[in-house]
Amino acid sequence: MNHEAFKMTNSPLSNVNVETRDSFPDAVNAAMQYAFGNQAHHFEGTLFSQGGRLMFSTAMPFERFVQVAEADNVVVRKRSEKRDGEKVVIATEGDTPEDVASTTNRPIDKGHVKTITKYLTHASKLGQKYIMPPATLNLREDGVATIFTVKGDSTIKPAVLCLAQHARLEITDAQHRHEGIDGALRDPAVRNRLLRDGIAVMMTFENDINQVHQDFADASRTKAIPNSLVAVYDGRLPVNALALHLTRSCQLFRYTIDATAKGSSLSAGSVKVWNTSVLRQLVKYAGLNSREADDTWNDKFEKVYGADRSDPRFARFQDYIVEFVDACTQDIPLFAKLARLAADDMSQVPKIRASGGGQILMTAPGMNILGALAHTIYLAVHKHGDDIQAWTKKLGNIDWSYGGELWQPYLMTDGKVSTSAKAVKDTVEHVEKKIGLTALVKSREDGIAA
Repeated sequence: MNHEAFKMTNSPLSNVNVETRDSFPDAVNAAMQYAFGNQAHHFEGTLFSQGGRLMFSTAMPFERFVQVAEADNVVVRKRSEKRDGEKVVIATEGDTPEDVASTTNRPIDKGHVKTITKYLTHASKLGQKYIMPPATLNLREDGVATIFTVKGDSTIKPAVLCLAQHARLEITDAQHRHEGIDGALRDPAVRNRLLRDGIAVMMTFENDINQVHQDFADASRTKAIPNSLVAVYDGRLPVNALALHLTRSCQLFRYTIDATAKGSSLSAGSVKVWNTSVLRQLVKYAGLNSREADDTWNDKFEKVYGADRSDPRFARFQDYIVEFVDACTQDIPLFAKLARLAADDMSQVPKIRASGGGQILMTAPGMNILGALAHTIYLAVHKHGDDIQAWTKKLGNIDWSYGGELWQPYLMTDGKVSTSAKAVKDTVEHVEKKIGLTALVKSREDGIAA
């Protein structure tokens, strides 16, 4: 055999054998003979250099990926005992620096795995397009891999990797994708579809565990996408779809939304009024009077309203929330003023925000309150076929400035707006009682009971 040293690794030991041939067809033929003779897995791809090290990129069917990749992750265990009839944690194991240093991946987040599995199964069942980001794997075991490629000075070459059947690749980055894919493949309803799909994979061949740790840390240095951008990009989730629909349907949100900001609040000097995270919260309160985490909220929402507009319940709610915002824009003076602003008038926003000492409805808690009120009006008014504008007019008569009397008992603390869920809940109850919604709800309930 023709062996040519491939000097693109910083490691003193090389755990992958590289064989070269005069042409790529010869390299492929040699790889096939080797794979068939040794019952080895084989992967076509590209051999390349990065950071002075040998690497290989390919794609694997989902099932093969689940089979050959495994995570050496931190496992934290709790030891507990009963004291005075209560279970008390007395110690934990597996979470010391020494424990973590002996592994190559973080503890598994079961909730994240569940999210990925649900994402795959949901998209597959509906025949939707989806994307599964590439995985990074590492081979530490020696003598189980041979790469066949062509001779030459290029550091980027077509190649075939042959991997022994018993060999396993450690996951540097993608352990949650690995477990999520495995979970989805166990669903008989989508398994046959997913067996046709694959995932891009990059492989390193690193013996030094300290370098493996560094690779894991480096792979995690991706910039998180702000929730405001996620709301725009990920339209599969009902909360995002509804928030985006509001921005496209309501005059109030034409120029007032920042779809790139982090967090839930904009600076006092911002020429935008809200970001899409605030609209998501408005939708959450309007739909379920709740601001639970996305997975929990969307699951509950779909049970009540359905997953998309093809369900009449979803369509009715979607139309209602647009109608509610438009009615509030007509009846609440602050909203009317903001809706009249043209793109070139947005420099007025900071002054409007500061008027009256501050504007409740230009804050995230204020929009949460409005969403909760929308929820009650939907159930007690809209679903009974009554006109909601009689109630939005009452909302228009409220003093929504920081100095308004309705906010002092619960929402305003030392001149600042409280962001707690309890403050929102207590304030909503206070407002509903003040405008007569509480009495309406009670009369509806009494009528049903009678």
